[in-house]
Amino acid sequence: MGAAFAIQVMTGKENNVKKLMEWAFARNESAQNWIKAVHTFTTTTRRLLGQGKLGKEIKRAIMPGYIFIEMNYSVDENNCSAHLPVDVWHLIKSIPGVIKQFTGSGQVIGADEFQKMLGLEPEEQQVEIAVPVEETSASNEVDEVEKNMKNALHEVNMAKTKEERAQALKALDIAEQQMNVLVEKVYEEPVGVVAKELSGIQQLKNRMAERVRAFVRNNKEIVSFPRTFLDKIIYSVDLQSKWLQSPRSLITLLFKYLREPGVS
Repeated sequence: MGAAFAIQVMTGKENNVKKLMEWAFARNESAQNWIKAVHTFTTTTRRLLGQGKLGKEIKRAIMPGYIFIEMNYSVDENNCSAHLPVDVWHLIKSIPGVIKQFTGSGQVIGADEFQKMLGLEPEEQQVEIAVPVEETSASNEVDEVEKNMKNALHEVNMAKTKEERAQALKALDIAEQQMNVLVEKVYEEPVGVVAKELSGIQQLKNRMAERVRAFVRNNKEIVSFPRTFLDKIIYSVDLQSKWLQSPRSLITLLFKYLREPGVS
């Protein structure tokens, strides 16, 4: 295991840049002498389509915007002996998608530290389930305030007498006050029902539950967990069972599995 340099690349293009680098290095003798391998840190996810069927694999970067070049040498404790030949430096810089190279003295990642980083790369495939998000009181409040503001503005524009205009302006003033109160509220990331339930299990120091994530994306609550969990719960029921007919039912099975004695 050698030392490594971090390379900043265009976010979402990590795998493409990695392939271009490997292609370029394979055709450059100097690069082959100095560079051992190119690494990205990704996780593989497959969306659960229902009936126990999985969609196509989707690779996502764990460290978006960065790839790592492993060198054929180690460095001293202060990382001051790092060296990258000028021709290799220019070769890396010329590859489309590369933004910045962290190749200066002291910026190199030591061999031991990089070994630990490689150990963080997940070997398990992840599965995602999309659960509809229930409307919260907060979202209802926003809709109500916006509705009041639109109605008040409409009444002001349609007022024909002084009395009607005075009454409409009063309603508009109240609507503006409601809007100001709403704007001043501290924004909080939306938390779904599944995330709250999952948090309760995780508070029991359940290490298995810590490997499950729940977050809101595109008005849906996405639940992500290791493929091995799916294998354990899905074969405990009939493939035609009602438990496999809806995302929420599968989540119920998942939480039931996590609460089983001995699962921690």
